[in-house]
Amino acid sequence: MKNSSKTREYLKTYSLICIPLILGFLINTPIFGYYFPLLFSLLFLAFWFWVGTKFYQLNISKVYSLLIGNSINIISAILFIWSFFITSDENRNLLLAGFSQYYAGPTLAISARLYLLTNPEVLTNGYVTISYILMFLVFTAGFFYGAKR
Repeated sequence: MKNSSKTREYLKTYSLICIPLILGFLINTPIFGYYFPLLFSLLFLAFWFWVGTKFYQLNISKVYSLLIGNSINIISAILFIWSFFITSDENRNLLLAGFSQYYAGPTLAISARLYLLTNPEVLTNGYVTISYILMFLVFTAGFFYGAKR
Protein backbone atom coordinates (compact mmCIF):
# COMPACT_ATOMS: atom_id res chain seq x y z
CA MET A 1 0.00 0.00 0.00
CA LYS A 2 2.82 2.39 0.86
CA ASN A 3 4.51 1.76 -2.49
CA SER A 4 1.35 2.57 -4.49
CA SER A 5 0.86 5.91 -2.71
CA LYS A 6 4.51 6.75 -3.42
CA THR A 7 4.00 5.85 -7.08
CA ARG A 8 0.87 8.05 -7.21
CA GLU A 9 2.83 10.96 -5.71
CA TYR A 10 5.57 10.53 -8.33
CA LEU A 11 3.03 10.43 -11.15
CA LYS A 12 1.29 13.57 -9.86
CA THR A 13 4.61 15.39 -9.64
CA TYR A 14 5.75 14.20 -13.08
CA SER A 15 2.44 15.30 -14.62
CA LEU A 16 3.08 18.88 -13.45
CA ILE A 17 5.73 19.34 -16.15
CA CYS A 18 3.02 18.94 -18.80
CA ILE A 19 1.03 21.96 -17.60
CA PRO A 20 3.03 24.55 -19.62
CA LEU A 21 2.42 22.49 -22.75
CA ILE A 22 -1.32 22.34 -22.07
CA LEU A 23 -1.48 26.07 -21.28
CA GLY A 24 0.54 26.89 -24.38
CA PHE A 25 -1.87 24.89 -26.50
CA LEU A 26 -4.87 26.63 -24.92
CA ILE A 27 -3.28 30.06 -25.41
CA ASN A 28 -3.08 29.32 -29.13
CA THR A 29 -6.81 28.61 -29.36
CA PRO A 30 -9.85 30.90 -29.18
CA ILE A 31 -10.38 29.80 -25.55
CA PHE A 32 -7.86 32.42 -24.34
CA GLY A 33 -8.28 34.56 -27.43
CA TYR A 34 -4.65 33.98 -28.42
CA TYR A 35 -3.57 36.09 -25.45
CA PHE A 36 -2.14 35.35 -22.01
CA PRO A 37 -2.01 38.46 -19.78
CA LEU A 38 1.09 39.49 -17.86
CA LEU A 39 -0.57 38.76 -14.52
CA PHE A 40 -1.21 35.16 -15.53
CA SER A 41 2.39 34.84 -16.69
CA LEU A 42 3.59 36.04 -13.30
CA LEU A 43 1.27 33.60 -11.53
CA PHE A 44 2.51 30.84 -13.81
CA LEU A 45 6.14 31.62 -12.88
CA ALA A 46 5.23 31.40 -9.19
CA PHE A 47 3.59 28.05 -9.91
CA TRP A 48 6.66 26.91 -11.89
CA PHE A 49 8.91 27.84 -8.95
CA TRP A 50 6.69 25.69 -6.71
CA VAL A 51 6.95 22.80 -9.21
CA GLY A 52 10.74 23.07 -8.89
CA THR A 53 10.45 22.67 -5.11
CA LYS A 54 8.19 19.63 -5.59
CA PHE A 55 10.77 17.97 -7.83
CA TYR A 56 13.46 18.45 -5.21
CA GLN A 57 11.28 16.53 -2.73
CA LEU A 58 11.17 13.41 -4.92
CA ASN A 59 13.08 10.52 -3.43
CA ILE A 60 15.34 9.99 -6.46
CA SER A 61 18.76 11.27 -7.45
CA LYS A 62 18.67 15.07 -7.37
CA VAL A 63 20.44 15.30 -10.73
CA TYR A 64 17.81 13.02 -12.32
CA SER A 65 15.05 14.94 -10.63
CA LEU A 66 16.33 18.25 -12.00
CA LEU A 67 16.75 16.76 -15.49
CA ILE A 68 13.31 15.14 -15.47
CA GLY A 69 11.73 18.39 -14.29
CA ASN A 70 13.34 20.35 -17.11
CA SER A 71 13.08 17.57 -19.70
CA ILE A 72 10.14 18.89 -21.74
CA ASN A 73 11.57 22.42 -21.55
CA ILE A 74 14.94 21.19 -22.87
CA ILE A 75 13.36 19.04 -25.60
CA SER A 76 11.06 21.89 -26.70
CA ALA A 77 13.97 24.35 -26.74
CA ILE A 78 16.04 21.98 -28.89
CA LEU A 79 13.10 21.52 -31.29
CA PHE A 80 12.60 25.29 -31.41
CA ILE A 81 16.27 25.97 -32.15
CA TRP A 82 16.30 23.27 -34.81
CA SER A 83 13.05 24.49 -36.39
CA PHE A 84 13.77 28.21 -36.44
CA PHE A 85 17.54 28.65 -36.44
CA ILE A 86 18.93 25.57 -38.21
CA THR A 87 16.23 24.49 -40.68
CA SER A 88 15.29 26.73 -43.60
CA ASP A 89 11.71 27.99 -43.92
CA GLU A 90 10.85 25.66 -46.78
CA ASN A 91 12.14 22.59 -44.91
CA ARG A 92 10.49 23.44 -41.57
CA ASN A 93 8.11 20.87 -40.11
CA LEU A 94 5.13 22.99 -39.07
CA LEU A 95 3.87 20.47 -36.53
CA LEU A 96 7.22 20.38 -34.69
CA ALA A 97 7.67 24.13 -35.05
CA GLY A 98 4.25 24.77 -33.49
CA PHE A 99 4.70 22.18 -30.76
CA SER A 100 8.08 23.60 -29.81
CA GLN A 101 6.54 27.02 -29.11
CA TYR A 102 3.59 25.80 -27.03
CA TYR A 103 5.72 25.00 -23.99
CA ALA A 104 7.03 28.58 -23.80
CA GLY A 105 3.57 30.10 -24.23
CA PRO A 106 2.71 30.82 -20.59
CA THR A 107 5.76 33.08 -20.15
CA LEU A 108 5.70 34.95 -23.48
CA ALA A 109 4.09 38.06 -21.95
CA ILE A 110 7.02 38.48 -19.56
CA SER A 111 9.63 37.51 -22.14
CA ALA A 112 8.30 40.10 -24.60
CA ARG A 113 8.58 42.84 -22.00
CA LEU A 114 12.11 41.74 -21.05
CA TYR A 115 13.13 41.66 -24.70
CA LEU A 116 11.66 45.09 -25.40
CA LEU A 117 13.78 46.58 -22.60
CA THR A 118 16.89 45.87 -24.65
CA ASN A 119 15.58 45.99 -28.22
CA PRO A 120 12.40 47.78 -29.40
CA GLU A 121 12.25 45.65 -32.56
CA VAL A 122 9.62 42.91 -32.39
CA LEU A 123 11.26 39.52 -32.79
CA THR A 124 9.09 36.62 -31.65
CA ASN A 125 11.95 34.10 -31.87
CA GLY A 126 13.73 36.20 -29.26
CA TYR A 127 10.65 36.11 -27.03
CA VAL A 128 10.43 32.34 -27.18
CA THR A 129 14.16 31.93 -26.52
CA ILE A 130 13.91 34.15 -23.44
CA SER A 131 10.86 32.15 -22.30
CA TYR A 132 12.79 28.88 -22.37
CA ILE A 133 15.68 30.40 -20.43
CA LEU A 134 13.30 32.03 -17.94
CA MET A 135 11.40 28.79 -17.33
CA PHE A 136 14.66 26.89 -16.82
CA LEU A 137 15.96 29.49 -14.36
CA VAL A 138 12.73 29.72 -12.37
CA PHE A 139 12.33 25.94 -12.12
CA THR A 140 15.98 25.54 -11.11
CA ALA A 141 15.66 28.33 -8.54
CA GLY A 142 12.63 26.56 -7.08
CA PHE A 143 14.55 23.29 -7.07
CA PHE A 144 17.46 24.80 -5.12
CA TYR A 145 15.07 26.66 -2.82
CA GLY A 146 13.57 23.26 -2.00
CA ALA A 147 17.07 22.09 -1.10
CA LYS A 148 17.49 24.91 1.41
CA ARG A 149 14.21 24.19 3.18
